[in-house]
Amino acid sequence: MAKGILLFAWLAACVVTLAITAYASLPEPAASDIGLFFLGCMIVLTFPSGLLVLGIVALLVELQAFTGPFLDFLRPSIVGLALVWVGMAVIGYYQWFVVVPWVAKRIRTAAD
Repeated sequence: MAKGILLFAWLAACVVTLAITAYASLPEPAASDIGLFFLGCMIVLTFPSGLLVLGIVALLVELQAFTGPFLDFLRPSIVGLALVWVGMAVIGYYQWFVVVPWVAKRIRTAAD
């Protein structure tokens, strides 16, 4: 029961973060600092595994200089925002609701 409540609260926080960021960045995503809000919230919600997603995105953005317009979807846009959000939300879910309970169960079993 408690796991379900935590999962709902975590997912709600992720969705609210995406909704606020998408709404605030509709006129021109690159013209505002809403990306800082997005990154701050998502890093807190998915730390430390969310940093892996950000590292991969940063690497892809740097590779864009060599690939040309192939990775243009990563530029500040709603599509890029949604892709980063999905990546961070998936890895954060896996971390907090699959790996952490598994490790906790293993520790409890080893202690007995």
